[in-house]
Amino acid sequence: MGSQQDVLRGRVAVVTGSTRGLGFAMARLLGHQGAAVVLASRSDVDVAAAVERLHAEGIEVSGRRCDTGELADVEALRDEALSRGTLDIWVNNAGTSGVFGPTASTPVDDFTRVVRTNILGTFHGSRVALPVFLGQGHGDLVNVYGQGDHGPVALQNAYASSKRWVRQFTETLRLETKGTGVRVHGMNPGLVVTDMLGHVTSQRGYEHRLGGLQVVVGLWGQTPDDAARPLVDLVTSDAAEFKFLSKTTLVTRGVRNVLAGRLRRANRMPLDVTVMDSDDPDRQD
Repeated sequence: MGSQQDVLRGRVAVVTGSTRGLGFAMARLLGHQGAAVVLASRSDVDVAAAVERLHAEGIEVSGRRCDTGELADVEALRDEALSRGTLDIWVNNAGTSGVFGPTASTPVDDFTRVVRTNILGTFHGSRVALPVFLGQGHGDLVNVYGQGDHGPVALQNAYASSKRWVRQFTETLRLETKGTGVRVHGMNPGLVVTDMLGHVTSQRGYEHRLGGLQVVVGLWGQTPDDAARPLVDLVTSDAAEFKFLSKTTLVTRGVRNVLAGRLRRANRMPLDVTVMDSDDPDRQD
């Protein structure tokens, strides 16, 4: 894994939402750098499968079912990590997207679902990890940002506003923990090609506006492994955040993806759009 291999030896890391996609790639990366990792998602089956995959790669790993919207679940996840002897890194990665369309006709239950995972889940993870970190005088908390963390995004108000909240919440935690030895980081990985990105639910009449998503992903999308890579540098430094969305990075990645042929129709990310009416019952992940 390069010159940094084993740089996290002896540390225990928790990553929420880590049985697939970006979260799994983050956990795998931390494990290959020597950390003992604790996986979590809302499915016992997914947790068991992900643990088996990482164990087969020689990573010290355990896992636990965890709904980050439930404080008791997150506390149990913390205890699972502490049973390994310590808790050094906590990554609040669990997140979900909302229905694409205007806020005025967004199903209330769907908006609440996004808030529960993206906002309340981030609070719960921070709330259980920080007392441990403060008590021992060290620890790295990483909160994952996303589209909207710097400003409004039309037709994606639930998700974008939640990520704006995560940014302010994280920056506030950084002020509150200054001088304690605890490091609080934000990480915006940019566009990551995952199941969540490729499966979109749209309010009826707005699905046609999603046509450009495949082109955008073709220009700036990246694999979960590529997106996770800056995490090790983040948790081994005092850096406040990693931000993918710099102009230089966007131009460089766009040119690289064009040259790699990722804008060709045959190479585009599959896009599965489910159209729903605003009065549909609560949609499940």
